[in-house]
Amino acid sequence: MFKKIAVLGAGHGGHAMSAELSMVGYEVNLYELPEFADNIKPIIEKGGIHLIARRPPAEEYQLPAGGKTGFTKITGKVTSDIKEALDGVDLIMLVVPSPWRERFIKECAPYLRDGQTIVIWPARFASIQCANLLKSMGVDKDILICETQSLIYACKRTGPAQVLVKDFKRKLLTSAFPAGRTNEALEMLKGIYPQLTPAKNILETTFSSGAIVLHPTSTLVNLYRVDAKFYPYYEEIGGPFIRCYDVTPAMARVMEAVDKERLAIADKLGVKVLSLKDTLGVFYLATGKDLYETILNVPTYQKQLAPTSLNHRYVTEDVPYNLVPCALLGDQLQVPTPTIRAMTTIGCAATGRDFWSEGLTMEKLGLAGRTAKEIMEYAETGVWG
Repeated sequence: MFKKIAVLGAGHGGHAMSAELSMVGYEVNLYELPEFADNIKPIIEKGGIHLIARRPPAEEYQLPAGGKTGFTKITGKVTSDIKEALDGVDLIMLVVPSPWRERFIKECAPYLRDGQTIVIWPARFASIQCANLLKSMGVDKDILICETQSLIYACKRTGPAQVLVKDFKRKLLTSAFPAGRTNEALEMLKGIYPQLTPAKNILETTFSSGAIVLHPTSTLVNLYRVDAKFYPYYEEIGGPFIRCYDVTPAMARVMEAVDKERLAIADKLGVKVLSLKDTLGVFYLATGKDLYETILNVPTYQKQLAPTSLNHRYVTEDVPYNLVPCALLGDQLQVPTPTIRAMTTIGCAATGRDFWSEGLTMEKLGLAGRTAKEIMEYAETGVWG
């Protein structure tokens, strides 16, 4: 049983997690990088976080660890001093956008100690990246590294020291790296989140991410809505999309094409993952005859605020850290990914950025030139044969 927890990152997910875990009795330190200290200033001033557990339209409910709507004091330190944040901590929850993972891991490295567990929310090749970074920095500690399929909360900060949790995932795949330590991790973690279930390995958690399909496609095929403020007839089109990602049947078919390519890569690696349609059924109990109808039936998507800029994580995170590695790994394993490549190319063109070089390449992950069998064995054992 973990006694003291550090939540690293004070964004939407960090607010929700640190608030709920404090509310249900854990000692929680909340850390944010010094340059983003404004994220934690209101929490320090107010003494805690107002947590709202409310499904659309106005259903109060119990959160995954047992929390509920209400104000809660953060039970540990709220700080921008990483040494202070990790002092005496057993469990480290890394809840940050993928582009910032490397920075947070490097900040942690000098203060890690034997016996600690790091859980990275969500996956996106996170455990491999973390293990490689720690090794390159000479960190030789007994650290249990885990990753989850997704963030457990569907949440958004709605004001200073305030966060709305619209829903949570009913089941969430989790894996340790190497896979042989997954049961060890879950024995401890399920005491906090009983929704966590074992994945075969980190390849399953990474390729089970629905964000690969849903986030970048919904944004890049909806560019006229994202850029609506520049449109002369902005009021006529109703501004940014606010419901179910503004999905249309044609958009859903593009998503299904991306989804099939994701499933094909996973299959080549030897892991079976659910389609996005079936994943939404597991996460939110949503049903439908196809992906289009299923997305419309996800209650938490009924008021899904759209990006109002292309400088948004659905593009700046999901393209370089989801689509790019999928396309490049597909090339390496000879799995065609024409739709994933098309979405990536559109993302580069729309933003004027080269996500192909910015993103997670096979070289950065240490997977370049490796076969599917070698990658699978690495996920299982943590060492190259």
